[in-house]
Amino acid sequence: MKKLHLFLFMYPFLMFAQDGIKPIIDVHLHGYSERTYRPLPGAPESYEAFKSEMEATFKKFNIVYAVKSGGTYDDNLEAIMLQGYESNNYPKMDTLEFKKQIDEDKIQVWGEFLPMFNGLTITDPGFAPYLKICEREEVPIALHTGRGPPNIYKRYTKFRLQLGDPLLIDEVLIKYPKLKIYLMHAGIPFHENTLAVMDQYPQVYCDLGAVLWVDQGATPIYVKEFLKKAKAYGFIDRIMYGSDAMYWPHHIEKSIQRLNSFEFLDEDDKRKIFYENAVEFFGLEHLNER
Repeated sequence: MKKLHLFLFMYPFLMFAQDGIKPIIDVHLHGYSERTYRPLPGAPESYEAFKSEMEATFKKFNIVYAVKSGGTYDDNLEAIMLQGYESNNYPKMDTLEFKKQIDEDKIQVWGEFLPMFNGLTITDPGFAPYLKICEREEVPIALHTGRGPPNIYKRYTKFRLQLGDPLLIDEVLIKYPKLKIYLMHAGIPFHENTLAVMDQYPQVYCDLGAVLWVDQGATPIYVKEFLKKAKAYGFIDRIMYGSDAMYWPHHIEKSIQRLNSFEFLDEDDKRKIFYENAVEFFGLEHLNER
């Protein structure tokens, strides 16, 4: 993946971020269109309102770069986003078109990649030719791991919780040792296995995603357990901030506040998660932090 350059003066809307707010990179966002946006409970009432609230949130928290799958935002935000290719099945194009879209920067990340929602794992032979291209072209894979929303099997009838176990990527990591991959949602509730995979395969990163704002069930306990153990094991430098805010821009603020609330993480740990680890993983160049 070619090195990407970030210069603050190229994106003047970021200059309105509050003074003293250090930059953040969000590696897990979704985009929508007029057709695909749904004003779910708690979400902005329209697509235009959603885009406006998202831009205001970016300004407030000095989010200087993001990885987005699907849809579009307004030009200001599109200019600072890596373009993800979202799928839960085989790509809807042959390998020649897949490579062409990579060459044209229409696919810069394969993700969010959610094969478990269709009863598959990343090891399915149908994915192999595309994984080979991603390894060769240094295109990262953003793989959904862990669980899904409650009762998601009613909509995705092939969904099975066990398919979210990070251990299931073992064969792919051996077959494609140079593949850049990050495990979305840190594999929670299978976070012990996420740590095992990170221990075995130093090239594997993860993001935190929705587990930072989900406040029901065991997830709030699991994310704290995961981060405490990751710190003890020396893996903080491979964990990235991702909001997975979906239709709800306010989840970005909630997830930032949650991560900042963990007193067992020092400021260096938090800067790595919020910014520095993504710079390293995606081959970005540092902004001058204010």
